[in-house]
Amino acid sequence: MEFFDLRLFGNTILDYLISIGIFIFTVLMTAWANRFLKGRVLVWADKSETEVDDLILTRVFAPMAYFVLIIGIALAKAYLNLAETLSFWIDKVLLISGFIIFFFIVIRFFQGLTEIVANEYLKRVAAKRPEELEEQTRTAERIKKQVREIANMVFAIIAILTILSNVGVDLKAIWASLGIGGIAIVVAVKEPLSNLVGRIYIFNTGIFDEGHFIIFNNWAGTVKRIAMFRTYLELFSDMTTVSIPNADFVKGVVKTYYGRKKFIYKWDLDVPYDVAPEKIQDLIKALRELLYSKPEVNRDMCWVYLERLDRYSKVVRAWFQVNLPDWSSSLFYGNQVLHDIQLLFESMGIEFAFPTQTLNLKSEGPPSESSPGRA
Repeated sequence: MEFFDLRLFGNTILDYLISIGIFIFTVLMTAWANRFLKGRVLVWADKSETEVDDLILTRVFAPMAYFVLIIGIALAKAYLNLAETLSFWIDKVLLISGFIIFFFIVIRFFQGLTEIVANEYLKRVAAKRPEELEEQTRTAERIKKQVREIANMVFAIIAILTILSNVGVDLKAIWASLGIGGIAIVVAVKEPLSNLVGRIYIFNTGIFDEGHFIIFNNWAGTVKRIAMFRTYLELFSDMTTVSIPNADFVKGVVKTYYGRKKFIYKWDLDVPYDVAPEKIQDLIKALRELLYSKPEVNRDMCWVYLERLDRYSKVVRAWFQVNLPDWSSSLFYGNQVLHDIQLLFESMGIEFAFPTQTLNLKSEGPPSESSPGRA
């Protein structure tokens, strides 16, 4: 017993052993609680139809087991006689850890709740309006991402302010001491805030999303990432990446090709002047029949006609609309139609006109000996 009564740094060996025992017991209780939660309770929750109970168990009760660990450390610490400074900092660390776990639970619960609401909404859309499911799925994903990131930012700010307030930082005194410096801070954060507003604008309007091909100002490329302050665009020309401030999209014009199903083609076909007018009309009729034979062509939006008599050729215009799966398909489709038009011209014995001009040279006879150009 004399060994257990030995004192070290103000506590007996027995006190240290009891404190360690409390900590080990707490660790074991935390491990058992997690095991019981995953092995029994979650299995029962998976059998239920609702997803709310799974959300509560996985994102609330499971992380709360770590509160037991913090309480155990606090009890183990309370059993010892520690220096005042050491005891103060241990309490602060435990308090900060508790707040971190609490806000971690709140953020994850809110994110899970957003997922459940979005999934339920999509189920109703699939049941009532299945033709709108694809578009509504993209909208739901965009809203989920926006809600998740804004919520993370808001909860993070609240968490930081709460922790600073509870560790003894006087927030009012800090703001009051800024004085004129506060104006400089406002000026400094003006651009980041405007870019943040631009990011919210992008998500709210849905003008484009990551993976979309867009044209903005002089840039054309694929959106790789929409970050907090900037959007990163992989250029189509040389595959390099440019970063564009999000605030620019609020006042700029964005042209997006994503989600398009209808495409317009407008071609001017130059025919030589020596082609007879009757043959021009036969060509127009044949071109119209060629386009009408394609099921993807919208007949109500298809026009083939003699547009004008140009300086060097007769111009036949083919102007039509087609329904295609996506933008990339439209590139190959145009190639195929132009190929068919060339074959049609060849079968009718008509060539494409080249820019030509006839020059009539007027001869005035050989120059005389007195002409200025004679040596």
